[in-house]
Amino acid sequence: MATLLQDIRFGTRMLLKKPAMTFLAAFTLALGIGANTTIFSAVNGLLLRPLPVANADRLTVVTEESKALPGSGQISYLDYKDMREQTNAFSDLLAYNLNLVGLDADGKADPIVVSYVSSNYFSALGLKPVAGNLIYGDQVEKQGTAPVIVLGYDYWKSRFNGDPAVIGRQVKLNGTMATVIGVAPQGFHGLYSLVEMQAYLPMGMRTLWSESSDFWTKRDSRQVKVLGVLKPGTNRTEALSSLDVVMQRLKQSYPEDKDYTAHIYPERLARPEPDPDQSLVVIGILFMALAGLVLLLACTNVANIVLVRAAGRGREMAIRSALGAARTRLLRQLMTESLLLGLLGGAAGLLIGLWGERLLSSIRLYAFGHPLLFDFSFDWRVFTFGLAAAILTGILVGFAPALRVMRADLNKVLHEGSRGILAGTGRSHFRNSLVVLQVGFSLVLLVVAGLFVRSARNAERMYFGFDPRHVLNLTMDIRNAGFDRARAQQFFHDLEEKARTLPGVESASLASSIPMGYSNDADPIYVDGKTGDGKSAAPIVLYNSVTRDYFKTMRMPILRGREFTDQDTEKSPRVAIVNEAMAKKFWPNEDAIGKTFRVGGSSGKILQIVGISKQGKYTSPVDDAFTFYYVPEDQEQQLVLSLQLRTAGAPEALIPAAEDAIHSMAPGLPVFGVETMEQSLEGANGLFLFRMGTRFSGALGLLGLVLALVGVYGVISYAAAQRTHEIGVRMAMGANRRDILAMVLRQGAKLVGIGLALGLVITFAATRGIANMLVGIGPNDPLTLSAVAVLLAVVGLVASLIPALRAMKVDPMKALQYE
Repeated sequence: MATLLQDIRFGTRMLLKKPAMTFLAAFTLALGIGANTTIFSAVNGLLLRPLPVANADRLTVVTEESKALPGSGQISYLDYKDMREQTNAFSDLLAYNLNLVGLDADGKADPIVVSYVSSNYFSALGLKPVAGNLIYGDQVEKQGTAPVIVLGYDYWKSRFNGDPAVIGRQVKLNGTMATVIGVAPQGFHGLYSLVEMQAYLPMGMRTLWSESSDFWTKRDSRQVKVLGVLKPGTNRTEALSSLDVVMQRLKQSYPEDKDYTAHIYPERLARPEPDPDQSLVVIGILFMALAGLVLLLACTNVANIVLVRAAGRGREMAIRSALGAARTRLLRQLMTESLLLGLLGGAAGLLIGLWGERLLSSIRLYAFGHPLLFDFSFDWRVFTFGLAAAILTGILVGFAPALRVMRADLNKVLHEGSRGILAGTGRSHFRNSLVVLQVGFSLVLLVVAGLFVRSARNAERMYFGFDPRHVLNLTMDIRNAGFDRARAQQFFHDLEEKARTLPGVESASLASSIPMGYSNDADPIYVDGKTGDGKSAAPIVLYNSVTRDYFKTMRMPILRGREFTDQDTEKSPRVAIVNEAMAKKFWPNEDAIGKTFRVGGSSGKILQIVGISKQGKYTSPVDDAFTFYYVPEDQEQQLVLSLQLRTAGAPEALIPAAEDAIHSMAPGLPVFGVETMEQSLEGANGLFLFRMGTRFSGALGLLGLVLALVGVYGVISYAAAQRTHEIGVRMAMGANRRDILAMVLRQGAKLVGIGLALGLVITFAATRGIANMLVGIGPNDPLTLSAVAVLLAVVGLVASLIPALRAMKVDPMKALQYE
């Protein structure tokens, strides 16, 4: 221990002896560690941090999926009950349904995000209430159960000031009185990541405001999310085998389940939705890899600095060895100094990471009028990661000089005098190799950044199937006003007519969903002789309930047929407009106009196709060939609708007038999701991920470029200085200044050229993994590759030019006396 403390004291003195070099090295490491810590904090917040519940490590997400059908893997309530009763691999199998209701208390109405929960929801998670009671008991899943509500902790604090007297109070939920029975524990935000659950309701209240009983009676009404707690000692493979047995029984008994299979995901890898492609995990790994490259670049730069410093200490090490110091003692001293340097860079890197974490946490995205939940705060995992990164970088930057000490002939160093341990061609080859790696890794970073930038631009410029410019969205849940269905429909009719008369409004319409929004309706469809024939499950297709002028407001072209009219009412034959993908999928080589399909079961409502709309984007910018259809709002009456206004001028200017029009007809009705269509497209389902990917990769690419520039400059500058005597000899023998310039530039060009070749090879292999994340561009896009290669070549030559110009000015007489 005494020796270690001595090494630390001596290493600290050596670092303080050259503060400028120490600062440069520590700052370089801080940039690399800070970038890694920032991205790791995001990955930790999204994927690694466990839920604050019991047995979080055994919590899994259970889904039903079909290869032929897209979907989130939700399960019908009937299938969930069978799974819970028949499988033996889980200690608990719980379910919930995410929804939006209106809460009215103290004369103020709020739209709140709620979870309808199964009877074992809280008990399976081992949660205890902060106040009152949670939801338990056999009556929880009984249709029409007594209306009660458990408040989320944060909502209780913000809405009711944390008043414990709220327990037992009556509040209105969509106009129905309900009793507050408890408050959920602090820190628990629900099971759906990114969305703060403001309240929890019994599953039996799920259809309290609905005239349909499909939720309780139909197996193709897949609306609940299911999670299981594995029994101790049971792994996911065993649990899946148990579920497969249940699914085989369901397939044999119910045609709706014939095409479905059960899947299990670790809860942390199923955020926010279970994804067979593990897209979020892949993105996290990608950016951690890119940040790792930045750290490697920082390490190579610092390794070069340490090599230069160690070269000047060759005689010191030789003298210490002559005085009796063992090589292992010298090795330990050098490694102690590099570890101190790494820890110094790590401490500064954590500060940069904290700044980056606050920047990330300040992101504000909204769903259902509420901000999405981003928690990227530092915890012990982030600090452990930062410490590990600091120690690792310290080892990496100290490895090269330490290895040289172990291999050097210290007696020869004493005889050579001014030449150090690291002199010789071996040193040059190693330093040159580091620069080659820097250029190669920088090329990879810049190519990935370039691909994301071009992909984001393609996504922004792509055709969405509608014109998002000059459109204003305002969403209302009329249940918050306590209207019955008839009064609600009259309200929406009157509102649409009033909105058309507002100054600056070119057209107005209502819709139950917004493209790339957070709420979509879906139904299984039955096409005679093609789907739902008992041999396979009926495909589930998304749809939108819209009013007459919707296609005019959105400027969505109708390719064939007609738009909806005032004659398409609840008393007239039911009609639909399908998109190109749906027409092609179900009626290939036929004219879909006039064809019919059923919804709501094989004996359900018949819809006749009256029009075909141009293909568009509905759930994300990359949902190519997505089937979709539209129905008249009068025939599929909804209680949550968005008013969409196409304006002649800036749509933001119309917000006060539009809200006044709504409140003049329904005072106190909350209006949420008030934003332009272009702002809506910036959301999580729209362009947000493309923009964030561009910013992250762009920042990492810029860091890589700067580090490569410094690395090339440092090596060429040091090499030119070491060749001062040689330059003097060459000039004495007749070489002119242009020859000296060419000689130094040639060395820089060689290193940059080899680095570019290496980088291109790595890039061709590495970028294949991001092909699915790109829009309108391939992973080996020649324009991006050539542009980045030219940029790095120019930067490398500029970095070489400065020491080359300095070498040109060497005085031959002084150079001959060098060393």
